[in-house]
Amino acid sequence: MEWQNGLKLFLPGMMIILCIVIVFYIYRKFAAQSKRIKTSEQYYQSLYHNNPDIILTLDVLGNLLSANQVVESYGYTVDELLQRPFVSYVVPELVKKTIKQFNKSINGEATNYETAILSKGGGRVELNVTSIPIINEGRIVGAYAILKDITRFKHTQEALVEAESTYRSLVEESLVGIYIIENGKFVYVNPQLLEWFGYTNEETIGSYLSDYIHPEDVSIVLDNIQKRFTDENKGMKFQYRAIKKDQSIIHLEVYGSKTIYRGKQAVIGSVIDITEQKKAEEKIKHMAYHDALTDLPNRYLFTSHFQTALSNQCMETASILFLDLDRFKLINDSLGHDLGDLLLKKVSERLKNCIGPEDCLARLGGDEFIFFLPNVGHEGTTKTLNQVLTRLNEPFLLNEYEMYITPSIGISQYPHDGEDIGTLIKKADLAMNQAKRLGKNNYQYYIQKSMEQTNDVLEMEKDLRKAIERNEFRLYYQPKLDVYSGEIIGVEALIRWQHSQKGIISPGQFIPLAEETGLIISMGEWVLRTACTEMKAFQELGFPSMIVSVNLSLRQFFQPNFVQMVSQVLNETGLSPEFIELEITESMTIDTHHALMVVQELKKLGVKISLDDFGTGYSSLHYLKQFPIDKLKIDQSFIRDCVTNTNNATIVKTIIAMAHQLNMEIIAEGVETEGQLHFLQENFCPEVQGFLFCRPLPLDEIKENYYDLVSAGKQYSVSRDPKSLISEFAV
Repeated sequence: MEWQNGLKLFLPGMMIILCIVIVFYIYRKFAAQSKRIKTSEQYYQSLYHNNPDIILTLDVLGNLLSANQVVESYGYTVDELLQRPFVSYVVPELVKKTIKQFNKSINGEATNYETAILSKGGGRVELNVTSIPIINEGRIVGAYAILKDITRFKHTQEALVEAESTYRSLVEESLVGIYIIENGKFVYVNPQLLEWFGYTNEETIGSYLSDYIHPEDVSIVLDNIQKRFTDENKGMKFQYRAIKKDQSIIHLEVYGSKTIYRGKQAVIGSVIDITEQKKAEEKIKHMAYHDALTDLPNRYLFTSHFQTALSNQCMETASILFLDLDRFKLINDSLGHDLGDLLLKKVSERLKNCIGPEDCLARLGGDEFIFFLPNVGHEGTTKTLNQVLTRLNEPFLLNEYEMYITPSIGISQYPHDGEDIGTLIKKADLAMNQAKRLGKNNYQYYIQKSMEQTNDVLEMEKDLRKAIERNEFRLYYQPKLDVYSGEIIGVEALIRWQHSQKGIISPGQFIPLAEETGLIISMGEWVLRTACTEMKAFQELGFPSMIVSVNLSLRQFFQPNFVQMVSQVLNETGLSPEFIELEITESMTIDTHHALMVVQELKKLGVKISLDDFGTGYSSLHYLKQFPIDKLKIDQSFIRDCVTNTNNATIVKTIIAMAHQLNMEIIAEGVETEGQLHFLQENFCPEVQGFLFCRPLPLDEIKENYYDLVSAGKQYSVSRDPKSLISEFAV
């Protein structure tokens, strides 16, 4: 019983002690486990935050639950990524693949795959993704994703693939020649190089490289190969000409480096065919030194020829010829630039036939050519000049046109006029301008006077530009006489320049300059407007109505708005168009289509058209039958000697007869003697003008002396009726 009682007392105590031990044991075990969990958590946090790769936690829907700070290096913050689907950052073409791999993860399978996302800046980031399912209490609640940036690796990989592909193309697809040379002999040649050489592999392997080199380039090739073996740090690159099997030449560019082939030193390299490149370079070089249109040397090459002759000290004397084509701009403007270019080509061909093998002919541009005649004196230069004039005065047949062109040439001589090419060209140019002023179609040697005259011309041009503003131009009028009635039937308006300091300047001095500078256009309009205004006022004073004739210039005639300008002047001045006669020249009809159109439009306005200087052109009859001409004007060069020269007399008679047969009016200009007048009267020329009757006068003087002029004119009239004379002539 005591034992049982003792046991009853002992058991509760033991139970208490046992409980205490169990609790202590559990506590110790829990503390240890908590410590391990805490340590694991620290390891995880360290791995999570210090990992160089992106670490993400995603739920089963793919939404981001957490991310380490590595995402900030791609422009994102952690907060802006949370609760957003990861695939929204994936590049579109990889979205399906990424979703498929993620689904494997949330189905319990760890996966590894590649994808790509866009950084916040829009750049593509290539990634290697390891995705691991998160399992909690036996249930998959999401996935961990470790994203490794492999962008640089991918680019490197792509570059390697591309490099391998390129190398494979070079060798296998034979885009360039590949060779290996050992002891100067070919031991390997790829198909492309064989194709270029034209030989078979059997013919080439074992043969010497020097067998294929142009003799002039052998030293270049062998020297480069030798240098390659003595300089360990450099490859070789050079160009040479190779001889193909068919003996034609091919240009090659060679690259090479030292190598070991089958245990021996050798050279391995590639070869590029640069034949076409060389041809292109030669063409470009040629174009740089030659005129594109005529293929003549240009100014640079011309200067180089001169400098070479000068530096070689083989030139004692030389001539520089500066040639400019007369009236070329008219041809270019009227017939078009294509025909103008064709003419320049033909001219250059003829000029080349006028020079020797040591001479140089160049085109400076436009219609300007220049010659260099080394070691040629005055006699030789003159011989060349005469050849040029003779050849260029022959007609040019261009398409359906027969054309004439003349040159004006200036000459300077080395060393008399200068020792450098710039000075010599400048002085030849000045001499050429002097040739133009002296009537064109001639040549002039440079003399100091040419420079002085050029300065005068420049000064005159400056004053000419201001003449209209200063009201320095005047119109003089030369009366036209009816030889049968003695009446004044019209006047010709002639411009005069009353210079404020130099007095009256002859039209022969300033008209060519006005044509050359283009001032003739505004000057011509002034003449027409002034003539219409003054003639209208003359009529309103009660004087008999007369026709006033106005000369047209080439440039004026080819202005696009010329007809419109004439119409406007007539409307503004109020002069009836029947009292205006516009004088054209045969040179204006060189472009038949355009000239005919202009003349027809003028005729619609009601004005009269006369053909001035008739008989001096080379195609007068051809145009005469096409154009609605009212009057022919016999040039004074025929009238001057009509009573002493039978040829001139015959020409004048023929022109008069032709005009009557064509029902055209006819007038002779430059009548200065009674003998000329009687000749014209006897040959039925009804109208004349010239100094015999009256010099050109200001309109005020004509007004004051009008009736005296009429009385004087009647002294030269004949009593026979003009109609009966013409009828008699016709019979």
